[in-house]
Amino acid sequence: MIGAMHPILARYGALFVYSYTVIMALGVIAGIGITRWMTREQQQPDWFDALLIVLFAAILGGRAGFVSFRWDYFQERPWEAWQVWQGGLSYHGALIASLLALSLWSAWKGLSYYRYAALLAPAFALVAVFGWAACWLEGCAYGQETILGPLAADLPDDFGVFAVRYQSQIVGITLTLAATFAILRLQNRRSHGQIFWYALAFVSLAHLLASLLRGDPVPFIGSIRLDVLLDSILVIIAVLALSYEKLRNKREIGSS
Repeated sequence: MIGAMHPILARYGALFVYSYTVIMALGVIAGIGITRWMTREQQQPDWFDALLIVLFAAILGGRAGFVSFRWDYFQERPWEAWQVWQGGLSYHGALIASLLALSLWSAWKGLSYYRYAALLAPAFALVAVFGWAACWLEGCAYGQETILGPLAADLPDDFGVFAVRYQSQIVGITLTLAATFAILRLQNRRSHGQIFWYALAFVSLAHLLASLLRGDPVPFIGSIRLDVLLDSILVIIAVLALSYEKLRNKREIGSS
């Protein structure tokens, strides 16, 4: 089975249309669309401002994380650090930067952080789906070498060496899409805080499982990939926060 590899969709003279840029742009549009659809029932007039703040922070944080992870490469080619359109965003950098930006924005506006975090959670998950799809076409986040099977394909690494590898991007697309639907089903069924923590747990778990199959270079902590370690920590934090939220709700019900 031959996997997808179409980093350049078209060329117009000296202008190249990169698949990564097109797919991520479609993901942003989809994220805006799903958030607008959700605001039909949830009256939050500042939702678009919040989304723009989160989007801008995610791009900056995602690119900063990607560059820092591959500093050996970019310190010799610093001009490429800003060429986001060619691909290269760190999921964890985007996540941390967007959460921090939303926290600062909501505090400045005097609005509920959890309310907007819960509203934007499906959009973030959906953009993550498109991120995996962009990597599938670009060739980033490629899988470890394996034997032929339903998840395997003949794919290159960063040096253009082809081998039978896991299609980790397909796994990421499937699991993150499932997480997106799960988050949507929680809307209006849980508190805003619970929706946020569930979303963080679902998306981080999806990313964790897909990253276990990845073979692209990232920093290691001992024998563990840094992205796997970060996702594991995020899942644990989310589960502990959910347990606390449920315990607090029981106490509030018992005291009422």
